[in-house]
Amino acid sequence: MIKVIIAEDDPKIALLHQSMVGKLEGFEVIAIANTIAEVQEYLLLMKPDLLLLDVYFPDGSGIDLLGWMRTTSLPTDVILITAAKEMASLEKSLRYGVFDYLIKPIMFYRFTASMQKFLDYKQKFSNKEELSQHQVDEFLSKTMPTPVPKASQLVLPKGIDSITLEKIFSYLRKNNIFYSANEVALYLGINRTTARRYLEYLVISEKVEVDSLYGSVGRPERKYRLKSTL
Repeated sequence: MIKVIIAEDDPKIALLHQSMVGKLEGFEVIAIANTIAEVQEYLLLMKPDLLLLDVYFPDGSGIDLLGWMRTTSLPTDVILITAAKEMASLEKSLRYGVFDYLIKPIMFYRFTASMQKFLDYKQKFSNKEELSQHQVDEFLSKTMPTPVPKASQLVLPKGIDSITLEKIFSYLRKNNIFYSANEVALYLGINRTTARRYLEYLVISEKVEVDSLYGSVGRPERKYRLKSTL
C-alpha cells in the first residue's frame, strides 16, 4: 500500500483530492496538511511514499519545500498539483526531481494516469539492484504526456456524466456572466437540484467561480460563471 500525504491549503480541494485517491487501488491517504509547517512535521513523522503537493501556501512555497526535502534527504516522492503555470516553477520542480507536474484544474483521467505510473514504478523498481536499458528507458518515460480521452471515456464522480457536463460547459461559455442553477436547469431541461450538483462539482474542481447575490426577499442566491482562464 502506497502511503500518501496531501498538502493543499484549500480544505475543499484537499478533500476532493482525497476522494480521488480513495477511488484508486493501492493507495492510502494518511494525512492532509494545509500549511508548509504541517507538511514538514508530517513528512518527518510519517515518512510517506508519496506527497501530493500544492505550490502556494499562506506560510511558504511548495517549491521551497522541495528544496528542504532534498537537503533533509527525505525519500518521499512528489507529484505537484498546482495552479502555477509559470515555466520557472516547472523547471525548478523538475530539478528537484518531482515525479509529475499536474496543473489545476486536473481531470480525473490525468490524475489516475499519474498515480498508476507511480504505482507501477514502485512495484517494478523498488527491489531491483540492477537495471537493463529497457527498464531505464521505461523509468525515464514515466512522465510522458498521457493521451486525452474522449469525453465519454472520462472517469467522473458518481452522479456526474460527461454529456451533461459538456452541455453545462457550452452554456456557461456563451457569455462571461453569472448564471443561477435555475437558469442552467431551464436551458438544459433538467431539474434545479441536478443543475446545482453539476455546478458545485465544477466549483470544487476550480473550473467555475461562484458569487452570492441577494434577491428581493433578502435570501442569497448562488450564481456561477466559467473562470476566465478556461
